[in-house]
Amino acid sequence: MLKRLPNLKVVQHPFKKRILHVQSPFQNSKSVPIQKVVNNAKLEPETELRRNVPYVIEDQNYRYKEGKIYHGFQCERIESIPDYGLMSCTLRHLGTGTEFWYLDRNDVHNVFSINFRTTPFDSTGLPHILEHITLCGSKNYPVRDPFFKMLNRSVATFMNAMTGPDYTLYPFSSMNEVDFRNLQKIYLDAVFRPNLLHLDFLQEGWRLEHEDLHNRDSDIVFKGVVYNEMIGALSDNARLFKHKMVNHILPSHTYGHIAAGDPLEIPKLTHKDLVEFHRKYYHPSNARIFCYGSFDLEKTLAFVDKEYLSHYEFIDNAYSYVSPHERWSEPRIVHVPTRLDCMGASIDRQNQIAIGLLTCDITDIQECFELKVLSELMIRGPNSAFYKSLIEPNFSGGYITGAGFTPNCKDTFFFVGLRDLRIDDFERFNDLYDQTVHKASQEGFESEHIESVLCNLELSLKHENEMFGKHLLYKTAIPWNHGGDVVSCLRDSNMLATLRGRLKENSNYFQQKIEKYFLDNTHKLTLTMSPDEMCEIKRKLSEAKLLLQKLNEISDEEYDNIYENGIKLEVAQKSPENIEVLPCLSINDVKDPIKCPQMEETTVQNVPTQFCKVSSNGITYFNCFFNITGLSQDDAMLVPLFCHVISEMGTSNHDFREFDRLRLTKMATFTCDTKVVENVLDGKSYRLGLIMTTHALDKNVSDMFELCEELMLNFKFENTSRLSMLIENYISKLSLKIGSSGHLFAMLNSSGLVTNAAKLKSQLAGVCHIDLMKEYVQQNSIEDIQDRLRNIGAMVFSKNNLRVAINSSAAHQATVLEHYERFLNKLPTLEKSIDNTELHLLEPSTRHFIMNKPLSYCAKSFSAVPYVHEDHPVLRVLAKFLTAKYLLPVVREQNGAYGAGARIGFDGLFSFYSYRDPHARNTIEVFDKTYEWLQSESYKLDQQALFEAKLGVLQLLDWPTGPGDIGMDNFVLGASYDIYSRYRSRVLNVTVDDVRAVIEKYFKEEPKHFGKCILGPEIEENETSEGVEITS
Repeated sequence: MLKRLPNLKVVQHPFKKRILHVQSPFQNSKSVPIQKVVNNAKLEPETELRRNVPYVIEDQNYRYKEGKIYHGFQCERIESIPDYGLMSCTLRHLGTGTEFWYLDRNDVHNVFSINFRTTPFDSTGLPHILEHITLCGSKNYPVRDPFFKMLNRSVATFMNAMTGPDYTLYPFSSMNEVDFRNLQKIYLDAVFRPNLLHLDFLQEGWRLEHEDLHNRDSDIVFKGVVYNEMIGALSDNARLFKHKMVNHILPSHTYGHIAAGDPLEIPKLTHKDLVEFHRKYYHPSNARIFCYGSFDLEKTLAFVDKEYLSHYEFIDNAYSYVSPHERWSEPRIVHVPTRLDCMGASIDRQNQIAIGLLTCDITDIQECFELKVLSELMIRGPNSAFYKSLIEPNFSGGYITGAGFTPNCKDTFFFVGLRDLRIDDFERFNDLYDQTVHKASQEGFESEHIESVLCNLELSLKHENEMFGKHLLYKTAIPWNHGGDVVSCLRDSNMLATLRGRLKENSNYFQQKIEKYFLDNTHKLTLTMSPDEMCEIKRKLSEAKLLLQKLNEISDEEYDNIYENGIKLEVAQKSPENIEVLPCLSINDVKDPIKCPQMEETTVQNVPTQFCKVSSNGITYFNCFFNITGLSQDDAMLVPLFCHVISEMGTSNHDFREFDRLRLTKMATFTCDTKVVENVLDGKSYRLGLIMTTHALDKNVSDMFELCEELMLNFKFENTSRLSMLIENYISKLSLKIGSSGHLFAMLNSSGLVTNAAKLKSQLAGVCHIDLMKEYVQQNSIEDIQDRLRNIGAMVFSKNNLRVAINSSAAHQATVLEHYERFLNKLPTLEKSIDNTELHLLEPSTRHFIMNKPLSYCAKSFSAVPYVHEDHPVLRVLAKFLTAKYLLPVVREQNGAYGAGARIGFDGLFSFYSYRDPHARNTIEVFDKTYEWLQSESYKLDQQALFEAKLGVLQLLDWPTGPGDIGMDNFVLGASYDIYSRYRSRVLNVTVDDVRAVIEKYFKEEPKHFGKCILGPEIEENETSEGVEITS
């Protein structure tokens, strides 16, 4: 897989985060006196160390020493990294030369990854397909696809594998040491001793197979998980553009190929090629091993050496080395045709153009850091050079996805471009690009702009999310892949200080960079892309031509084997396996819930306020929830647009450029979003909220509150040209996420056919919202839109409709409270909005959104029970069981979709979904036949399967949470720590009989209230299918 999808494998992005202590806002909670909050805040000094709080380890007495040998690994380098509160320990295996990098940090959330430099020499997708097949069984774990089967035998917070242009990574993370050791065994055996079976190659890579598997006379077609995946991936125009930028700016050596695979090249790959590639490129001498956290390093080193590396001898891995690309003597121009996006702009505007420039070597760490800063100065926000020249004239839909400095290959590059513009404007883009570069090289940048970018960079370095170790892995993996000094990658403060010093010594420093990399750089690519309405037809014709060629090349015996192999594969997919060879946690490993955080709820100036004491690394997090349930339907539909533009228009006292500069200097961006929240207690009502969040360094908290006050009280929408541009860009972005997150859009729409609350969610964030916004902008003048946005703002920002959550260190809480009270003093008190709206159920319906894409996204949802109902945890366990035992084997393995699953959310809706699915009609039928399968395969629901499903649920319930997100489930959703505790206890106590009972109760009969949705190409039967609403 190019990258295993975040929302397909729920181990990556759970339905919920950690649930915290405080009664539900839907309940009448007893407030804590404000003085108690202040007093308690003074009791705990900032310096107090807690078990799970990261801290700096002094290196003088560090337990590992340079030069010493630990279990076959020699310690080469020990360094303290104060920026991240960790010690870096670099080791090398004496026998194989394998590099091992350990980041020692007092963090229970541990990360492990095995990395290989995998340089493709064609576009058959060999590294990508190999990545899939290594996870299809190994010497010690001869089970079909142990990766997926371990999802429910583990509480991993992350399990993945991914292929890049010249690397393959196998990372995982866990907070449970037993689990961590189990996954180490699975992953190490998978990469070093995979079975690489031919049948797995046919399933995961590509194969010829009869369309009707059991009919020798049916048509023969191409099938395969990666084959279908890449058809879907390359149908996403934004993704295709990035692929083509890499291919054409670095056409020599490995980067001229698509490592993930081109569907028209994938059938050229043989199983023999794959086995040979593994022997060579997955040798330990070509591997790098990353380890982060607090678990015992020596246990890991001993296991890796004894079980694997000691069985290999060193080889020279120069064969995988990527040499610097030879620089061009003159610029080049490339044009790429692409498919028409039926959800995008009009066909005459669905064009893209970008200019790319090769920059420095990825191993030049300081230069990469400075180019990242230069990229921010050139591109990000209204004070940047390209934003002023390219975005503000409003002749496009905004920047191309991913524009900026791109350190993803041996040679880094910078690119800037526009999407959704007319071909006639290509020349205009080129002229503006040249003018901008020349102007920047002559005039440079305002000192205030430079300082604001550097200040914001400092803030981003201190902000931590729940996946901090994974963040460090991704930050360093590519430089390390090419022999870069990865420890230097983590010395952000040093790099920043070096840059500040150079800027102080040389006022023209950035101007000289622009001359070097922009003006005098002849390795320059102009890439254009335009829609071709015949694109999909041409793809199918090319596929048919390739199929005919493959059939002409095979013998009669090989032709007969097509049928036989199809049957063999089906038998293998359906045959029972002994998964007991896989390690699994026990009930004792997961019996303890997460600890209740330090959180208090009080009222400040009649505003319900939640204070949470966290180890925040010197940052205060501020969250506002404005209840806007009382807005009219028409106004509510515009709230997403309001959220998008509110902080981009400036205020009465600061124009948009000055406001952005002030904000960058003092705080993080304003994140503003809509949220429909069902009542978790009874599911009978819901409320609509506007959530605004931000954060700042503790020293800048006063400025943060002042800027929040300035925005909420003095917002303005007078600048019509800017508002028009922001609206154009907003609409242009709406359809971009469908390609990568189509299953989420499908579930939004299927859920929206079940309840009025879910329908509102779909209207605010689903496919329906795209058409709604296009239609609204066409039918209303910019002046009318201005008036509506002003009215919304005037109704939203009121103390009467506000709840607040503040996360900060205990020592700083009193100071935060002082500034917070001053902020509240300025907010107006307007008429209180209605608290909630009654939730009601809708009549069953099915909807198919016709899209010009080769693969589909399917979903089915039905109304089940509220979150606190005793059946909800049981249904959640059942959803995990169905995903593992039914949907993945049938929809993914047998029918070729990239992913599938089932879930039940806080809203009480049970949903099925599929992702990049070549057989939408069959998948909907699979969803409908769930009860039939549960009856015929009832023996599969045994005690072990039940326990594994419970682990899958506990994995989500106990999900790690970053300091800024602690308490958000309670604050936003009303799910208190008591609710969490009871829910978790119920999950642990679910029995097989409980699951069978909910199967009979909720699945035996077709639900009274359900919705089905398909996003994808036209299906012939749809035209006559009764009750299917077609939207094209």
